[in-house]
Amino acid sequence: MYLHLIKNGFHIHVIHALLQYMTKNTYLSATICIKLYSLNYFYWYSHLYNYLPNKKLNWIKQFIRFTDTGHIVSFGYLLFPKILPLAHNVQFIISCGYWLGKIVFDMKDADRLGTSSSSDIVEWHMDMCTYMHHTIPYLLIHMLWQEEKKHRQVICSYEYNNTTLLYTYAWLYFWFVFIYLPWRYHTGDTVYSILDKKQTPSTIIFGFVIIIHVILFFSNRIGYLTCEWFFG
Repeated sequence: MYLHLIKNGFHIHVIHALLQYMTKNTYLSATICIKLYSLNYFYWYSHLYNYLPNKKLNWIKQFIRFTDTGHIVSFGYLLFPKILPLAHNVQFIISCGYWLGKIVFDMKDADRLGTSSSSDIVEWHMDMCTYMHHTIPYLLIHMLWQEEKKHRQVICSYEYNNTTLLYTYAWLYFWFVFIYLPWRYHTGDTVYSILDKKQTPSTIIFGFVIIIHVILFFSNRIGYLTCEWFFG
């Protein structure tokens, strides 16, 4: 029974509570534990996928999705606080892109395994953690603004400019060219169902890609306006 709970990541909630208690840092504890769920999930279930000839290497998939770059930028903020605007923009794209794809385009959750694949899987908990992945990191950005307001008397909205917009586009294209395309070429895995031509008409794929670019553009503007509201 206990192994069943561990395989589904229930113990990570306990770890989260302990980290929060010890560090008193909500951003740090949440960022660590959101990533821990992915690590735990692919540790136990990666062998059920067929991405790579050697199934032991399927755990790599957890670093391929654009969502996973959000973990990088979230941890990056801890070392380089000045990248907060980039962190905001990336997490905004991840959250909006996911929920837009899911609600409007009926995009299926990436890597979702049902109970037919493994009777160990607790689907409602898996879904809950997926939703957390695509919601909480962006909400944490707003918490950071509150902390910034307490500790420094500046108008951080001036940090959201054409440079931060350019960095955000560069982040997206770097992921697409150097991570997504090589993975798709070598495995045939489209990562997102909405990018699969067998499931989605080309016009829908094109429209979704355009919408993501529009969301990216507005992420910078929304960051500017929201930060201005916090500090203005």
